[in-house]
Amino acid sequence: MLGLLYFGRLEKEKWFDGIIDMIELFEKKGEKLPCELFIFGSGSWETRIQELASKNTNIHFFWRKDLATIKRYIPNCNYCLMPSECLETFGLSALTAMKRWLPVIWYAKWGLKDFIDHKLDLTHQQWTTTGQKLHHLIAKLQPATFNLQPITSYWKDSRIVRFHALAGKEVKKILIVSDFINKIWGIETYINDVKALLEPHGYHVELCGWTLPPGPIGKLGKYLGIITGLGNFYETIKLKRKIKKMKPDLIRYNSVMRYLGRAPIHASKWSAAKKRMMFHDLTYFYPFPSELTNENQIKTPLTLAKYVSSYKTKNIIKKLAIIGKYLSVSLIKRQLQKRMDTFLVPSDFMVDILHKSYKIEKDKIKVFPHFIQE
Repeated sequence: MLGLLYFGRLEKEKWFDGIIDMIELFEKKGEKLPCELFIFGSGSWETRIQELASKNTNIHFFWRKDLATIKRYIPNCNYCLMPSECLETFGLSALTAMKRWLPVIWYAKWGLKDFIDHKLDLTHQQWTTTGQKLHHLIAKLQPATFNLQPITSYWKDSRIVRFHALAGKEVKKILIVSDFINKIWGIETYINDVKALLEPHGYHVELCGWTLPPGPIGKLGKYLGIITGLGNFYETIKLKRKIKKMKPDLIRYNSVMRYLGRAPIHASKWSAAKKRMMFHDLTYFYPFPSELTNENQIKTPLTLAKYVSSYKTKNIIKKLAIIGKYLSVSLIKRQLQKRMDTFLVPSDFMVDILHKSYKIEKDKIKVFPHFIQE
């Protein structure tokens, strides 16, 4: 029997409900699930996947685990499921799976388009919903016979070579600034991995941001981030002190949209360090990136009228939220334009979006891909 792996957040924004719908479709049709599902993660769909696993022995739910634990189950799997319909800036999860010889079932868009086999690209499935597409694809899947593309350029050794070339010999002390600095998911895990990767090569790396607490306080902090981002003076003072004490050669901002905002970017004004911004996601160009499924939804240049019109809604609360988010984005944009020496993007397609949206000269934008997790 085929084995399918999913690892990630169990959330609507990752379209995990597509997997739930697929399982329920097999049930409604009275069909046996023709595969074993190995699911690792946490989120709002935990209860539902637990219920399905309790009555279907082919579903194995392990909650959130580290990559070392997940790797132990890979020999039982033939494919990796990544059902998100939204546009991804870079297929880090896909590459992580492919390095372990697991072909990925996903929508081949933008940052992922070169890594997904045509037969496994959900874009080309004739059915309407992600659940329906997965149902019909999985029903006819056979063990993988695909030739996976070599992905050595995304290994850690390649990353270090690129970093040395971009940083220059004078950079030894690096300050990484991000909204949250503990390993929650995605970006936060990435910056901790960057720190661990650079330090054995003679760099002194420190992180600056909020250690997001678990539970309700942490969730509230995320929701209120757009408000604190308009003037986060506490984090600004903390960052100024860190800069004064550390005297970094390079300050790299990785995420500022969800909590930090413009003020901590302004704080770098008094530092002679090189300054860079890494755009991990599309939050800086579109109001609700988890609902961004087509590149034509992004309207450039970044103006209030285009930002508001880019998301179609008659809901007055959502419209007010979009206006509020635009205010935060525009303030961040001005500070980035004034302070940054270099702008980093993880995929080629983002160069044009950043150039048109923020009016950044293309020679200041560098494609700097992420690296595969070990």
